[in-house]
Parts: sequence; structure tokens; C-alpha cells
Amino acid sequence: MRETIQNYFEKTNQYPKYYSNEDFSNICDDIKKEIDKGVFLIKRKDETDLSVFEEKYGYTLPTEISDYINLFWHPCIRGYCNTKESIVLFSVLKKEGDSSDEILFYENSLISMAKDWEEIGDIKKFIPIGWLGYSGGYVLYEVSSHNIFLENMDVDGEVEDKPIANSLKELINNMNVNPNIREKEKNKCCL
Repeated sequence: MRETIQNYFEKTNQYPKYYSNEDFSNICDDIKKEIDKGVFLIKRKDETDLSVFEEKYGYTLPTEISDYINLFWHPCIRGYCNTKESIVLFSVLKKEGDSSDEILFYENSLISMAKDWEEIGDIKKFIPIGWLGYSGGYVLYEVSSHNIFLENMDVDGEVEDKPIANSLKELINNMNVNPNIREKEKNKCCL
């Protein structure tokens, strides 16, 4: 996962204003200093205690997701991968004054999305790891297969029939981060 995340952020470096619309004002000073320098991937010196997930849901968080959280501080990972809408994976950034464990409970983070998904879907089968940028549908990690699915927007709590990726690594590796892709996709659908 380390190389996958590093490769993703190397791709975004091609677009200096890639994160210009993000608000980093309430981020921890040490992390904010790096982001202000244009460094959006900061090696972590500590780890988030993920046992709260296990205690709440009765199983250990898959390694791909725990690595996604504990290897680096980083803003959301986003792009297009086998979808018409952009995919947004939750960010791993600590707010000023918070502990590293509190990041799990932020809005649109692991635990907050899991709580919302649990109300409509099967949290033992699927873990929400992100959302679609326009419709807000969940991007879901299937615990048994490690495949990545999208929420079926027609039926609450159901997922689409086919995965969009065979793993979180594959999803991130295959994300198109070109900010002009939206225009290309829009033009393609309107021809």
C-alpha cells in the first residue's frame, strides 16, 4: 500500500493546483506546514488505534484499510476509475488539538461512514471507504473478497453487481487524476 499511495501523490504532483479547493485551515500545525509547502503526503510517526472499529463491529479492519490510515497523513484520494463520477476516498488528516485516534470519527471518515452505512447496509460484508463526488453514493470495500463496489443508488443497502476494482490498491493505482477528465467525460457522454 505504501508504494500505491506514493505513486498516487506523484501523479497529482503533475497538477500543482490539484488540492487548491481544499480547506486545510483547521489541520494540525505540523501537517499544515508541509501542505503549505505543497507536500500532501506526510509520513506518519504514530499510528491510529483501530481497535475501536473491531470493538464496535466485531472484526479486524482489513490490512489495506489500516495501512491506508496509518502509513501517511494525506488529503482525500480522488479520481476516476471505472465510473462516470469521481471517486473520493476519505482523508487522513489530524485537526489541531486532536489525537491521532480521533481522525476515525471525523465527518466522512471511517467510523462516521460505517455508522451511516450500518443503518442501510451490511457492515459485516462491506466497509464504506469513500463516496461518489456527485451523487454521494458509497464506495464500498467487500471484506471477504477485498473487491471494491459502488452502492446501488436504486436500492438502499445494496451494491452494484460488478466490482470497480479487485482491491483498494488496484482502485488507487488505476485512478485518473487529470483534472480535465471531467470535461472529457462530459463531452464523451454528450456526443
